[in-house]
Amino acid sequence: MKMKKNSLGLISLIFLTGIFFISCNEKNKGGIARLKYDGKELNADSIAIKTTSHLFNDTAKPCCELDIHFTYIKDATDKVVKDSINNSLMNICFGSKYKGMDPQKAVAMYKEDYVKGYKQDVEQFYLADQKKKPDDEFTYAWYNYTKSIRTDVMFCDEGVLVFEINTNEYTGGAHGYKATLFQNFNMETGKRIQLKDLFSEVNKEALTRLLLAQLEKDNKVTSEAELEDIGYFITEPLYPTENFYFTDKGICFFYNVYEIAPYSMGTTTIKLPYSAVKPLMNEENPVSKLY
Repeated sequence: MKMKKNSLGLISLIFLTGIFFISCNEKNKGGIARLKYDGKELNADSIAIKTTSHLFNDTAKPCCELDIHFTYIKDATDKVVKDSINNSLMNICFGSKYKGMDPQKAVAMYKEDYVKGYKQDVEQFYLADQKKKPDDEFTYAWYNYTKSIRTDVMFCDEGVLVFEINTNEYTGGAHGYKATLFQNFNMETGKRIQLKDLFSEVNKEALTRLLLAQLEKDNKVTSEAELEDIGYFITEPLYPTENFYFTDKGICFFYNVYEIAPYSMGTTTIKLPYSAVKPLMNEENPVSKLY
């Protein structure tokens, strides 16, 4: 969900919840999204880069393409909150090497490292294959790599901030790797909200049963066996994934391809309303104002 779309949905939320913040995605003239909560403010901005680099710097040869649109917290009332959120996002998107860096520098360095790594990994194999195979049998397409990374503010309400992270990568083969990850943050502390903050271990089994029941309902079946007949749980059994996100209506658990179903079935989202999960949630938790 993109930031512009989210801002439209928040207009209706303001009337429902009162004047709690002006808007999760109110933008100033510089394009910065102002995220407000309880008198505090976080300003989100984006870094966008696109680069193409060919093997041996020869435009006639295969290349790698990198496309990054990185939304991050540019400044905040509380620097600790800003740094905590940015470090988490950079760790997920680029790796632990880039944690603690200025986001602008991290993106620039990641671009250089990606191109360098591509050439180091591919050029030697390209030359070796070129010597072994005649031109009419040489497949250049296998040496073209692509990668895109995009982060967006998906949701912001009652001190809960959700980032959506989409990664799409192709390094040869039948198909590429595509994944969507969600990071939920407590705007007061900047810490990531995890399942253990919401549910005790005692209630994990009950939560799994809720997920299973909702998945059966979504697929118009009445048993786990019927879900297996469709193709679910061939790779992994159902479990409460840490890859979840909040909306104004409930908690959504998102499963990427291969997690609980084969690639051909795509991703799976199981939406549980707050009314269903509230009895299982910890009495004190960072999202209690959402329901």
